Amino acid sequence: MGTGRLVKGFASFHPAVVFAFFVCAVVLTVLANRPALQAAGVVCAAAFYLCVRGCAGWRTVAALVPVFAVLTLLNPLFSTRGDTVLFTWMGGRPYTAEALVFGASTSAMFVGVLLWFFGYNHVMTADRFTYLFGRLAPALTLVFTMVLRLVPIYQRKARDIAGARACVGHGARQGGLRERTQAGATLLSALVGWALEGSVVTADSMCSRGFGTGRRTTFARYRFGARDARLAAVLALLLAGAAAGVASGALSVDFFPALAAPHSTPWGAVGCACFVAFLAAPAAIDLWEAASWRISLSRT
Repeated sequence: MGTGRLVKGFASFHPAVVFAFFVCAVVLTVLANRPALQAAGVVCAAAFYLCVRGCAGWRTVAALVPVFAVLTLLNPLFSTRGDTVLFTWMGGRPYTAEALVFGASTSAMFVGVLLWFFGYNHVMTADRFTYLFGRLAPALTLVFTMVLRLVPIYQRKARDIAGARACVGHGARQGGLRERTQAGATLLSALVGWALEGSVVTADSMCSRGFGTGRRTTFARYRFGARDARLAAVLALLLAGAAAGVASGALSVDFFPALAAPHSTPWGAVGCACFVAFLAAPAAIDLWEAASWRISLSRT
């Protein structure tokens, strides 16, 4: 693909299926506030992110643990709603269990959405995004794709410039406050100059290739096949079941004034099962493909 990576597993499906899944996954993560389902959703999102990132993804997942803990513990400091008072502070201000659970629910939603966006950023490459929206909004899609591409390029260039200056004794962490400020300003100036020069070169290259001078054509390297149709049908059925659960209130709980879960019903159980199965589908596909590959290697 555009990044030179071997695309496999869930990422090898049609971009429309992949993009639609991430949109629906984020929406379901926001709408469902039942703690057990939120925990399952975070596990599914983390599992998929680890599947696409490997061991390098553990650092990101571990960094989100203190974020979850801090947001959970801070919520009762600002919200005093709830009947179960754990303790009081600041002259009798209550710290309630309901506010603590609500903070954990909000934190789980936040962490889950972040993990899905991390997975999206790794799977939905620039060429896939351009394929989906290039015909609808070509100029906006081009600008958005170039911005996403330039951010990591600028980061690498900034590290290169900082490393080169550090070798001659002008690093950003060398000297006093004044020297560090001057080094940072020089680094920023060099980076801006390099970026402006690169933009001029890019504009000249696009102009020489005839950009904007005629009818725009598109190149599609993706085909919606039977494999994509089967996955889309399964995900649509699971999404319909999860949506029915959301509509019936089976995926939500009331936190205030006391924690109250909805009564168990057959439709509620179906909605919960569909919710978990829908979010677990990408990780299950990646794990199944990895297991099949290892089994095939063991037989040779």
